[in-house]
Amino acid sequence: MEELIEVNPQWLYRFNRSVPRYTSYPTAPQFQPLNEEIYRNHLSRLGAEPLSLYIHIPFCRSMCLFCGCSVILNRNPEKQKKYLDFLLQEIALVASHMEGKKSISQLHLGGGTPTSLNIAEFEILMQTLRRTFSFEPEAEISIEIDPRTVYADEGDKLEALRRIGFNRVSFGVQDLDPKVQEAVKRRQSEEMSRVTFEKARELGFEGINIDLIYGLPFQTVASFSQTVDTIASWRPDRIALFSYAKVPWLKPHQRAIPEESLPSTEEKFEIYARARSQFMKKGYIAIGMDHFSLPEDPLSIGYTQGKLYRNFQGYSLGLAENMVGLGVSSIGFVGQGYFQNVKELDEYESCLTLGKIPLSRGLVLNEEDKRRRWVIQSWMCHFEVDKTEFQRQFSLPFDLHFSACRLALDELIADGLVLASEDRYTATPIGRLFIRLIAAAFDEYLTPTLQFSQSV
Repeated sequence: MEELIEVNPQWLYRFNRSVPRYTSYPTAPQFQPLNEEIYRNHLSRLGAEPLSLYIHIPFCRSMCLFCGCSVILNRNPEKQKKYLDFLLQEIALVASHMEGKKSISQLHLGGGTPTSLNIAEFEILMQTLRRTFSFEPEAEISIEIDPRTVYADEGDKLEALRRIGFNRVSFGVQDLDPKVQEAVKRRQSEEMSRVTFEKARELGFEGINIDLIYGLPFQTVASFSQTVDTIASWRPDRIALFSYAKVPWLKPHQRAIPEESLPSTEEKFEIYARARSQFMKKGYIAIGMDHFSLPEDPLSIGYTQGKLYRNFQGYSLGLAENMVGLGVSSIGFVGQGYFQNVKELDEYESCLTLGKIPLSRGLVLNEEDKRRRWVIQSWMCHFEVDKTEFQRQFSLPFDLHFSACRLALDELIADGLVLASEDRYTATPIGRLFIRLIAAAFDEYLTPTLQFSQSV
């Protein structure tokens, strides 16, 4: 089992830099306004390989103060119904630019709160998707769930989701400590989370995931250790342990969290290190920088086989290279290009009323982007870069091509984050904890003026 090592506090502050999470490369700040015709052309050139679909349901009844997602506060069922009508229009419009009826290997509903939809709305959505696309027999059909939205009906919505084809669920828990929950305006009892999890297990959902966040107000090493012990005792298949991404310049509501209530840099890192150690001692395998899964879970198997993929939903199995994003603010990756929808609901509806794809911006990768994207994916998913494989893929000698990165790599090696050999670079155990820093050495666009969340 991988062991964690102590980190010198002086090192910790030096490593605690503003760097991307690398859910994409190039990262979203590099996206530029794009003509809809470019996206249509990329859609029309899709081949016969399966697709992944991401659908964004932006609505939440209230704002969690830690949230960094694209959210629209709403308690009006009619507003949600109207959004669904436009979403169905977008599905038809986007599919009309594809050649033939495409096969789907993955579908993921995120938000916001996807389970703000009622059962009838879910049925309409899935009927439309199944008419429009052909789902593979073993397709992953997953959804993010706020337990607060499926608890009161004693499992009716969960049962409906299972009946209409959803087979994977991810529950947002974040922290079981009532004091922390109150501080971030997310009141969710331990019983509510546990009963919802047990109901999903009873219904036969696979790959059940629980989301946790470290670095929240009033968290301590001791208090979060209790949350970790409790969650681990439930034995979810997967656990996502995210760092609180403090980005008040993007999400002003985060300013409502008093700075003095947050754990210090040292304590935040210790919270993470202790939690990581606890999960691993309970038999979980550490996947990438912030995911854990049981050894028999497909995510663990994919990790050991080198088949992991990282995108805007985090780590997954790379069942489809092309992902079509649907819904307000959604981002897709189609034909070596990123395409993001408009972020404002009114603009989204106006575009579709005019029969236009609600595209806002994106980026078509150039050849160097593709090379660096491959390297950064390798670091983020496998904790190493195979120089021989890079040369096989791109017909270029790795060391010569990335000679400008050599100084940064030498510093990472001197700091004990990276090991070098003739055919590969490998992250050390401590380097795995700062894998974003290592990946950043290959980011051609990264400048001090760009703002991202801290690495710790």
